[in-house]
Amino acid sequence: MLNKLHFKIAYFVSFIKRKILLILIIIIVGLCAIFFRKEIINFINLPIFKKESIGIEGLYTLKNLPDNIANQISYGLTINSENDKAVISPIVESLNVENENKDYVFTLKDNIFWHNGKKLIASDIDYSSISGIKISILNENQIKVSLEKEFSPILSVLSKPLFKKNTIGLGQYKIKKYSLQEGYLKTLYLTPTKDNLPKLIYYFYQDEADLINAYKLGDVDQIKISSLPEELSKWSNSKISQKIETNEKYSALFFNTQKINNKQLRQAIAYATPKTKDQNERCLGPISPESWAYNPSVKEYNFDTTRAKELFQNNKIDSINLIVGDRRLLSIAEDIKKSWESILGLKTNISIINQIDTENFDVILTYGSIPHDPDQYLFWHSTQIGKSNLTKLNDSRIDKLLEDGRFAIDQIERKAIYQDFQKYLLEESPAIFLAYPNTYTITRVK
Repeated sequence: MLNKLHFKIAYFVSFIKRKILLILIIIIVGLCAIFFRKEIINFINLPIFKKESIGIEGLYTLKNLPDNIANQISYGLTINSENDKAVISPIVESLNVENENKDYVFTLKDNIFWHNGKKLIASDIDYSSISGIKISILNENQIKVSLEKEFSPILSVLSKPLFKKNTIGLGQYKIKKYSLQEGYLKTLYLTPTKDNLPKLIYYFYQDEADLINAYKLGDVDQIKISSLPEELSKWSNSKISQKIETNEKYSALFFNTQKINNKQLRQAIAYATPKTKDQNERCLGPISPESWAYNPSVKEYNFDTTRAKELFQNNKIDSINLIVGDRRLLSIAEDIKKSWESILGLKTNISIINQIDTENFDVILTYGSIPHDPDQYLFWHSTQIGKSNLTKLNDSRIDKLLEDGRFAIDQIERKAIYQDFQKYLLEESPAIFLAYPNTYTITRVK
């Protein structure tokens, strides 16, 4: 028994002697980990070691990425500032406007490189998808964008990010790899070009329900949704931030002004339409309140049953068909139906239709988009009826303002034009502007 014990002790001592260096290293490393644990944790948490997995709702390809993703990967000749004013981008040294605002000469910076390592030169600039402009290469670092006639939104148009072969950009992130499913993006892996940024992995889902399920299953660590499920609001490992998105889209009721062609009738329905009481969420018109051209002093059509009945009295109709263009707006449509029927006695038939017949409808509840530039020609000018003018509005005064807004270059002059446009558009009431969407960003806390 003693011999066995003596043998074990001798073996242990021999092992210690042979591994003494390794043991000392382990002890030193362990002590360092204890004394410098905060510094080690901070080092591990540096962005270069981090990756973020983000869920995105919608069907996208490399050619039509969401703006926030495309702008991470590349730049255009301009970028849109916080108040939607277009300024030169990080790849441009200077801009000169010539020939009575019809020629824009961009001088590129000398040290800009594509993600494949090749230097950016003027001949790389490809805006062939934009109609109505001509590109001239002046030299290796200068490019001229020419217009046939003045077009004040041109700088905002040139904010479209530049790419080579759909994947090679100029921005703070580059595409490492991606996968497709039925022709649409399934995943998109981005790596930073700077050390202070984390890696990003985007996962794409067809609808919000799939997006929420992906978060619950742990497939993604961040999602942005329009409504907050009760169970997620109780998750202790989730951080939830709420934001009113005032510069992307708005909800509104769009009239077919060729069928509901009485302005006072449209105004009566507007006064009878319930609206959010949150002034930050309330939408008054088609231009973002963050824009330099926004007019806060337009007719608001606040909920007013008395005024609604007065206007409706001499302009009555018996029924109206309300089409809902997005299922998430259905509960709002139900509240609108109740209000119209109880206040005006207006029988309201609700239907949810994905493919809307834009030639045959009374009123549509859906989302309207907000462009960066205040130019609203495509949405309200009479020449766009049958194209992008959903309401079929045909008003000569509004047409003139929209035309003038495209040709005026001075920002003060443009602001006055678009403030008048918003004033007269609200007076004609081709749409009832309701609210900006409330979004919830849910992030998993690790």
